[in-house]
Amino acid sequence: MKGIGISHSAISVLNAIPCGIGAVIGTELQTVAEFQTGGDGIVIRMGHPETDDLLARICVARTLEALEEERCGLLDIRSQIPVSRGLKSSSAAANAIVAAVCSALRADKDRMWMLKLGVECALEAKVTVTGAFDDACGCMFGGFVMTDNTEKKVLMAQDLERMDVLLHVPSSHIRKDDGRVQLLRGRREEMMRIVETARHDPLQALTANGRLVAATMGLDDSLAQKALRHGALAAGISGTGPAVAILAPEGEGKTLMDEMGMEGLMITRTRRQEHGTGL
Repeated sequence: MKGIGISHSAISVLNAIPCGIGAVIGTELQTVAEFQTGGDGIVIRMGHPETDDLLARICVARTLEALEEERCGLLDIRSQIPVSRGLKSSSAAANAIVAAVCSALRADKDRMWMLKLGVECALEAKVTVTGAFDDACGCMFGGFVMTDNTEKKVLMAQDLERMDVLLHVPSSHIRKDDGRVQLLRGRREEMMRIVETARHDPLQALTANGRLVAATMGLDDSLAQKALRHGALAAGISGTGPAVAILAPEGEGKTLMDEMGMEGLMITRTRRQEHGTGL
């Protein structure tokens, strides 16, 4: 039997490390997982060959365990999302893999069940500090989502008008070591003020969050500031970086990129929140 699972990327509005409250905006970049039962053991084929397959193996094993199934199979993953750059590639992969296994086994599980299982897998694989419940929700459902990651509780969920998203994706990646995590946790008070901003103005919060993360992590925030000077709706570091997300009115992303004199930026769009999600 064969099953397919699809999830998407997201960009940070609130980094959850300082205070446990996180928020994201979903984008249209996509991860697709296909699980085919049969064969001997579990075989993983990654779309990004350099990517460690530990998270994928844990997701398959834990999903089969949760479904009380003993199956072998082949998992194929392909993704448009740059890995380890702050664009929620791990959350999208976990969502898609769990959904693909459930689909292959014709298991009738709702998406929140699958999402929470994926969060547990991400924690076990140590690809997240907070569990990234906010990232998982944004990747699964789209729109703007704010969550309490400690309680795995959705605090806010709303649709947003579609916007263009420009992504600057450096070749390097940022490792979330204990020292960097502690630096971010030391900014709790400032982040709580940005949380309040996010409740009524997610775009302003995205920019403020990016500045805070950049200052704390020692990252260059000049591209975000340049984008804002050229009319971007919001701009800032996503996750713990190094990717920078820039929002522009729908259809104006390429123009903004040209006006900034930038080349090689990825262009996608925000993803509308799906109706009937139950969030």
